[in-house]
Amino acid sequence: MTLILSNNDIRRSLNVKECLNVMEETYRELASSRAVNRPTSQSYLPHSMPQSTYNFKSVDGGVRKYGVFALRVTSTVDQEQHINNTVRLEKLPLAEGKFVRTRSAFSAETGELLAIMPDGFIQQTRVAVTSALGVKILARENSKVLALIGSGGQAHAHFRFLTAVRPIKHVKIFSPNPEHRNAFAKEMERETEIPTDPVESAERAVTGCDIVCTTTNSSRPVVKADWLKPGMHYNAIREFEMDEAGLAKSDVVAIHTQFGGIQHYQPPGIIEDMPGVRREKPRDWSRYPEICDFIAGKAPGRTSDKQITFFSTTLVLECNLLPWAIAPTEPAKENGLEPRNSDRLVLQDIKP
Repeated sequence: MTLILSNNDIRRSLNVKECLNVMEETYRELASSRAVNRPTSQSYLPHSMPQSTYNFKSVDGGVRKYGVFALRVTSTVDQEQHINNTVRLEKLPLAEGKFVRTRSAFSAETGELLAIMPDGFIQQTRVAVTSALGVKILARENSKVLALIGSGGQAHAHFRFLTAVRPIKHVKIFSPNPEHRNAFAKEMERETEIPTDPVESAERAVTGCDIVCTTTNSSRPVVKADWLKPGMHYNAIREFEMDEAGLAKSDVVAIHTQFGGIQHYQPPGIIEDMPGVRREKPRDWSRYPEICDFIAGKAPGRTSDKQITFFSTTLVLECNLLPWAIAPTEPAKENGLEPRNSDRLVLQDIKP
């Protein structure tokens, strides 16, 4: 039987400690050559709306220990928007006012479809847990002040998980929209009882903090290298929001994968990048160790409280999405969520 789960099902089935443990074990499997990934692929078509493009994104991977292979698919219309002197890439809710993002989990033993679920809550959790592991490995153990840039879904998840791995006593928050940042600060202070301080600029947020985390959809850098001081840890969830000089300034750098950037496909004959296409800057990623190497003890982490450390979660690995494709199934059953019969849609007697 195939489980068909909702975002609420998944939210009820997961907890912070288990998420961190399962993700860390997944990275150990990757470091031991017992996991596999395909880099993210994005294919584009022109769209009727101004400065917009249809984007079909897919990525997959598997972990032998869990016996599961996962496929993530996102179908979106992306639009470039100029807001507060910056260019933002917004995904438009054109599918009956909602978004289309799915994840499927397959058995690596039998090939059967184990679960189908939306990608919203899982994706926010996955990125935040990965960032939290980077903080656990690279940030100073006595880090107490967190600067969080952004106020959306990723910011919510990162607030919860980053404060779970370090003794954070104060969180400074900046986002361009004052109403959003104020509401976000109040919400998270009520939820976590950690004092928050919504501030008027990214620089004010970064000044005097121990950990910096950017969780935006900005197409331009939001943190300048000059703001990074000795002892800080910087985490960026998207390459475009980080300052190149900040990468060079960091003493210890960790990345997701040395595969390189996203694979982009436009219709033949279209030379210029279509609206919404964001290409990573070409660079030699092989010079940086992967996060799984730090977890497995193959790469040295922070060796001094004076070092600046940096972790980029931008080059996403699908195998670290795997726990969220498989872990919800057993807790979901325990919570009374029975499989819904969808086998007739995917099982067939015609040989592939």
